Amino acid sequence: MKTKTYIGIFFAFLMFSCDESFEELNRNPNAITADELIPPNLLIKGTMLADIAMNVSHLQRISGMWSGQYRGELALYLGIYNYDISSEESNSAWGYLYNGIIRQNRQMTKFYDLNGINGEGMLITAITRIIEAHAAGTATAIWGDIPYSEAVLGIEDPKFDQQVEVYESLQTLLDEAIILLESDNTEDDLEEDIFFGGDKEKWKQTAYTLKARYYLQTRQYNLAHEAAQNGISEHEGTMRFIPLSSGTFGTENLLYRFMIGSRTGYLSASDTYCRNLLSTNSGNRNNAKTDEKARRNFLNAGGKSGSRATNIINGEFTPMNLVSYQENLLILAETATRTISFEEGLAQLNLVREFLESEDSFDLRFSSDEDNKIYEPYEAVDFENGGMENEDGIDPTRALLREIIEERYVTGFGTFIPWNDLRRLRTEEDIVVPVPFNRLGISIHPQRFIISQNELNSNTNAPNGLSIFDPTPINQ
Repeated sequence: MKTKTYIGIFFAFLMFSCDESFEELNRNPNAITADELIPPNLLIKGTMLADIAMNVSHLQRISGMWSGQYRGELALYLGIYNYDISSEESNSAWGYLYNGIIRQNRQMTKFYDLNGINGEGMLITAITRIIEAHAAGTATAIWGDIPYSEAVLGIEDPKFDQQVEVYESLQTLLDEAIILLESDNTEDDLEEDIFFGGDKEKWKQTAYTLKARYYLQTRQYNLAHEAAQNGISEHEGTMRFIPLSSGTFGTENLLYRFMIGSRTGYLSASDTYCRNLLSTNSGNRNNAKTDEKARRNFLNAGGKSGSRATNIINGEFTPMNLVSYQENLLILAETATRTISFEEGLAQLNLVREFLESEDSFDLRFSSDEDNKIYEPYEAVDFENGGMENEDGIDPTRALLREIIEERYVTGFGTFIPWNDLRRLRTEEDIVVPVPFNRLGISIHPQRFIISQNELNSNTNAPNGLSIFDPTPINQ
């Protein structure tokens, strides 16, 4: 792969502070070279930050515009909102994956090959496998076929592995991480771990939730349910980016940094399908057991109103979910409904609703919302023909699935989940969230991002001629 190593892993990441948001890290010219061997504990924080930037920055915001969660209002974002996008928009995320994560992981492996491995090294190796699986899983979900088995090995033109093969490789990678984390020889503490401080159990549960996520994306619902049973079991186990409380410039919530920085006004959450779904208008999610006012206010990302806040999705200090407890519960709910029984799926959905009512789910933006965060348990009768969750009289099991998918849609705000589901379920018209198109003349939602222009320029194996409306292999 001929892409240049742009990421200054050691200096930029070790200090976790810089002159601009780490979302721009791919432009840092002070890069280490592939021949330097820096101790892994000095590199691992950098791979974590690259993973954050890949999963909750530019391309995620675009996926949100394409799935009814944001509106593009000005210039570049207005064009992208209307599906006018070039391959250059993938350059940064491509760099995060290959230079910020995979290349650094290979360097860490080389270090241990040369110097031997101890308990800390086993923990770092497990964590880096999970980070790589997280980033590469996002990559294959949004781009389809990608270089993986031959990536960053010095091969001039690495092949593009088939999407299904990448998913299989990631399942193996996660299994390897789990084995390491279950070993008594693996340490259980790591100061450089910005997510869990080296907590082996939390990392193991994250690995299982990622396994469940990828089995869900490939429609292997039995395997997804099996994996999710060992997944994240409490809110404290959610893998999320927590902005520094010091408010250091460049370390804030990435959506906050984008919306109050040089791109102020480019993106909004006003008059979107998602926001209207949470409103008091007809066709919304509110019913006798549900009041979404508090969540609607929480998801009302806008302007500079989030300064020093945690009670709005783009608040300066609001954590950003990467792999969450509620995602795991919703995987259990969907897969149980599909593979076990209506009753088991409903029980898992009600656990989600119990979480939503808790203090851990999201802060109340206004004190007046105190009585408007209501998620009472659903009963089977609610999904029967004519019930509050089945007014159009579809099969009760499908009505339950529809509610679960809709809950995934609003819970997954700020992640790739809504767009991934929109593509995965596009042929299941009775349960897919009916997100409208952003302009006339379109009959299919965008199905992929175009491969990075840097890769198209340098790799003769890179696919040409694909448009954003061509489904990836698993969604054909």
